[in-house]
Amino acid sequence: MATDTFAAVIRAYASSPNFNKLADATKQVYRVYLTKAEQILGDVPIGVIRPSMVQQCLDAIADRPGAQSRLRVVLKAIESYAIPRDLLPRPITLGTEVVGSDGGHEPWSEEQVQCAEQFAAPHIRRTITLASNTGQRGSDLCRMRWSDIETVDGRPGINVKQKKTGLQIWIPFTAALQHAVMTWERGPTHILLKPTGHPYANRKQLSKAWKRERDRNPNLASCAGMVLHGLRATAVIRLRRAGATTPQIVDMVGLSAQMVERYSRFADQKASALAAVIKLDRTGAEQERQIIRDNQRAKP
Repeated sequence: MATDTFAAVIRAYASSPNFNKLADATKQVYRVYLTKAEQILGDVPIGVIRPSMVQQCLDAIADRPGAQSRLRVVLKAIESYAIPRDLLPRPITLGTEVVGSDGGHEPWSEEQVQCAEQFAAPHIRRTITLASNTGQRGSDLCRMRWSDIETVDGRPGINVKQKKTGLQIWIPFTAALQHAVMTWERGPTHILLKPTGHPYANRKQLSKAWKRERDRNPNLASCAGMVLHGLRATAVIRLRRAGATTPQIVDMVGLSAQMVERYSRFADQKASALAAVIKLDRTGAEQERQIIRDNQRAKP
């Protein structure tokens, strides 16, 4: 491997403290895209690589927005490590764009959540309800145990140590989740179980179970393309619409304030647009009533 190629920079980042301090799950994902980056751009000399070449690389996988976005994140991480250490002569991601570059998974609508809760198989139904009411990642959902439930001031909730961040939080149950939990059969270990009665080994198994049900169950046609991680945004939007502040949502869901604002943009935009059209309709109706009054005054 030539020392003056981008592959050398990738290898340097992969063996750096910056990479090693990442959570294990994050490192696993990063390794996939580090390999992709080396396959596509590894032979490019560091004196030649520039944003236009990175953009071409990203455009080649524009049909897979998720993969495109993750590849850009990894390339930016390499860039952030390499520039201050003189491993790269210039930024390589400056100005590059990806599909949906404002980030975040598309949230489920309330109609989609209700559809899945009504028509999905029972073990999937439970997953949808738990995810949409707690806003947790799949990796944390499949690790939740009945013994993690704790009541505080009369309100049941669940203790979660987030796998990705290591953050320890207690998530109070919403009224809807309290009602659902009361109907669930309790076992000795995990809350979410496969039809076989065994827990999910990891997030991928949980996601595959949902995708398999989604694609095979004709009653779930309205949920086509939706992924479990989108329920994280749904939970945030529910809280925002209920009037919760950003710090309150941060405390409950365990997200950064930046991500809360990013997820909330779906709710905020729709709420603002709805308020605008209601105002427009009201103004139009008032104008119409004023015209009627003026015409009545003008009659002899």
